[in-house]
Amino acid sequence: MQNLFWIVGLLLFISACTSNATPLADVDSLPTGDAQRGAELFTQRINGAPSCASCHTLTDVQAAGPGLAGYSQRVATRVEGLSALDYTYNSILHPSSYIVDGYSNLMYQQFRNKLNNQALADIIAYLLTL
Repeated sequence: MQNLFWIVGLLLFISACTSNATPLADVDSLPTGDAQRGAELFTQRINGAPSCASCHTLTDVQAAGPGLAGYSQRVATRVEGLSALDYTYNSILHPSSYIVDGYSNLMYQQFRNKLNNQALADIIAYLLTL
């Protein structure tokens, strides 16, 4: 009987440690993004994560993060060898990789655990329209 309790306990532990989250696609296999849906998501909390708008403005006004006016043109040349798509994808999922001059490493670090592939693609599609 005691062995049964150990087995059940071990199974419960394993199931608690297993994530039900769908792994995020790499940038080349993201679904097609919907910029209109991305505009909506930009202002919403997703799975407890802060909204993009809580730190970024759509103007050149700086907040906790850089203003996003002219974003698509700026990011296309921000890091040599990275396209605007690659830069945006990495900046959202690995925000410590590219810190804009004059800013601290304050960006929320858990978007990769909160966004699904479609939401990520939609937000990126929207940002690349700015």
